[in-house]
Amino acid sequence: MESARRGPAAAAALVVPLALSAWVYFPITRAYFWADDFVCLASIRNDGFLRFVMRPFGGHNLLLRNLVFYASYRLFGLRAELYFWTVLLTHLLNVFLLFRLLRNLTASLTLASFGATLWGTSPVGYGALGWYAVYGQVLATTLVLVVLVQLTGLAAEGRRLTARTAAVWYGLLLLATVSFGVGIGVALVFPAILFLVLPAAWRERRVRLAYLALPLVTLAAYLAFRHVYPLLAPLPPEEGTMETVVRDSLPILLPIIREFVAFSIAATLRSFYFVRRTYPDTASWVAIGAFALGCVVLLWRGDAAARRAGIAMAVLCAAVYAVIAAGRAIFFDPKVALSNTVGQLRYHYLGALPIVVLTCLALREVGRIGPLRALPRPLLLAVVLVIGGYGYAHSTFRIYDNMFCRIYIDAAMRGIEGEALAHPAGSTVYLDNGTPPVGLLGPVMLKRDFPGRAAVLLLHQPGDEVNGRRVRFIERDPAVLAWYAQRPDTPLARLLVAPDAAGQQR
Repeated sequence: MESARRGPAAAAALVVPLALSAWVYFPITRAYFWADDFVCLASIRNDGFLRFVMRPFGGHNLLLRNLVFYASYRLFGLRAELYFWTVLLTHLLNVFLLFRLLRNLTASLTLASFGATLWGTSPVGYGALGWYAVYGQVLATTLVLVVLVQLTGLAAEGRRLTARTAAVWYGLLLLATVSFGVGIGVALVFPAILFLVLPAAWRERRVRLAYLALPLVTLAAYLAFRHVYPLLAPLPPEEGTMETVVRDSLPILLPIIREFVAFSIAATLRSFYFVRRTYPDTASWVAIGAFALGCVVLLWRGDAAARRAGIAMAVLCAAVYAVIAAGRAIFFDPKVALSNTVGQLRYHYLGALPIVVLTCLALREVGRIGPLRALPRPLLLAVVLVIGGYGYAHSTFRIYDNMFCRIYIDAAMRGIEGEALAHPAGSTVYLDNGTPPVGLLGPVMLKRDFPGRAAVLLLHQPGDEVNGRRVRFIERDPAVLAWYAQRPDTPLARLLVAPDAAGQQR
């Protein structure tokens, strides 16, 4: 295959995945918040800076994601389109970084362009890109890609790893662990990836010792982080059980990982021709079989560096899905796992990346077999792009704008203002808190995390006065009242009152 030349050819090869990825995912800039997004926004206003940024969530330590979320709220308020512009631009950065990674590994502009396009436009990315609360996974992917690009660049050029570069990578990998849970999986296995891709690093004693300790440092930091938070605020009960959930998942981890990887291979390689509701179907098994055969060809015909890179990518893929499987095994039911667990697209943004890299490494070796050498690479890429474009045009892939959430938030705020105006200025107004509409908080979040109209008011303003009237919200759910009774110093605790207390005040 052709060498990865610089200049106009490289620029043209890069423009293809960037332009197509932007085309497919530009509609996310018209999306609104949903589910966990509202919980995070309410927490920013209710808990304050430190309690929010340090808050564990869903088994993740999210320090970096929470810092970005907090900064975004301070900069953008409730202008959701600006949040999703940052998501889109970060995704395009990741596409660029993947292009460079593939160019380092395959020395082929065509394969780099193809792989970056396949991943950048993949529908499996929507789960992370269309939901701001999962932006941490996109950030973690950026950090991991930066390290992998530099690592493979050193290997391709035969340069040694300096202590300074090794320290920077260490910091980036630890940041990835507090961006999203998948970063933990990467950090746990990165020593193997490092020494596979760059064997000479093993001879650097300080580098070797530091990276062999990285898994222990990662686990220690994860546990310490979760034991520090209770010093700031009570840890939600579901977070306190995560260590037990992970421990209990170990006996069934392998079959769940296998299911995740198989789904990711089929969905990634079939792209817009993949239909989730029919999986596993014949076409998916063909894709999985072709991928497996390609890996065999890579191990058979690839040189030592290619084989090591392929093994490193397989390790990376397994580690990412192992962490996801460990955290979600509690939801795993063998009878409905495909729809309820592995088929959730938010799990596959980073996990699909090493599958694409392995695919490109395998295609490079297949393309070196006999008469296949003579096939024109740019023409093959053009044909693949046409086929992919046809699939996109005729697929059911759609990006949802969550407009019903925007309608509820805007209507709820107008209703609060209107009801307050119906009372004398300077009075205290008691309004029914209501319940968020079905779907607003998704299938997992509880009302306590976004308690109705009180939370809507909190998103819009810091105080409790509306048009010169002090507002209180009558909450009829005892569980919600009990939750905020444990947090009496928070704004939501002051806004919510029990029905009997409201009656006495009246």
